Amino acid sequence: MPGEDSAGSLLAAGAVLPTGTAGAADRAVPLTARTYRHPALDDRPVVRLVDAALGEGEDIAAGFLGLTPGAEPAVVGLGPRRPLAFPEWVLVHHPADGRHALAVVPELQKLAKQARSRPKAALDGHQAVADRFARTLPHLLPTFFERAARVFLAAGQDTYATQLFNRARKAEAQHGLPIDLNRLDEVYLRFASAKVVSATALAGYAKELSARLPAAEALDRFCRLALRAAAAGVVPSAQSASAVNRLVRAATRAAGRTGAAAVADREPAYLTELLRLPVAAEAPAGWWKAHLPAVTALAGRDPAIRRSGDPAIRRSGAACST
Repeated sequence: MPGEDSAGSLLAAGAVLPTGTAGAADRAVPLTARTYRHPALDDRPVVRLVDAALGEGEDIAAGFLGLTPGAEPAVVGLGPRRPLAFPEWVLVHHPADGRHALAVVPELQKLAKQARSRPKAALDGHQAVADRFARTLPHLLPTFFERAARVFLAAGQDTYATQLFNRARKAEAQHGLPIDLNRLDEVYLRFASAKVVSATALAGYAKELSARLPAAEALDRFCRLALRAAAAGVVPSAQSASAVNRLVRAATRAAGRTGAAAVADREPAYLTELLRLPVAAEAPAGWWKAHLPAVTALAGRDPAIRRSGDPAIRRSGAACST
């Protein structure tokens, strides 16, 4: 079976791994084969590979097309974790608006074909659809813009993809939309891994978390996201280090004397995991400087941190000596 690093690489490439693959951890989800039938297809089934947790949404989407389940779903392996996207997200969370979401899919498919050769025209076309949604169905905008961002990303138009990702976040704020933080974590992770989310934007998410959650919960959630991003190859940044430090200070103040010790352990625990990832060796000097006190303390008590052969530790030692 693949090791942890190879499992992550295979998942990132879209592979389906055997169930029980070591190293897949929280980067993978069970995939089910879902079988559907339609009178127009006679005995020919339609089979879709779907995240088991999103199976209900897939069934609803298939139902809009006149497809009915033809067999019990069967787990066939592990696949990459992906958040529910447009239009499936609409069908699951706002089924009454499903027809509006599905109605624009043919238009979006035409625009997707233009994304590589006529990106500005495709961008304007997506914005025209978004303007229609904004008037009556603004809650569809975040997942709509995220779908558009994926289209431009696949077409190699990273700048436009970044713009569309940012428009999704702007729509959430502008229309005061409710936020599903679990979904948003996955969205940030996916786009950060694709280099669409800047270090500044990812650090900005920490501010949003601190505004929505108790300080300790915001710290834990952002650290988990930062670790998952690093495991996916996102280089830690000075901005993310500053964000962690701000969250630590806020959590320490909120915890008071009785809970301060637990908060004090969170940064070292986060750094211990991060420093063992290969990508830590690529972190810029600003990241090391921001975490210098914690890294120094870790180096004094953790043999792994003191191990000079580890590239990340050598980088830490260089930062600590400056």
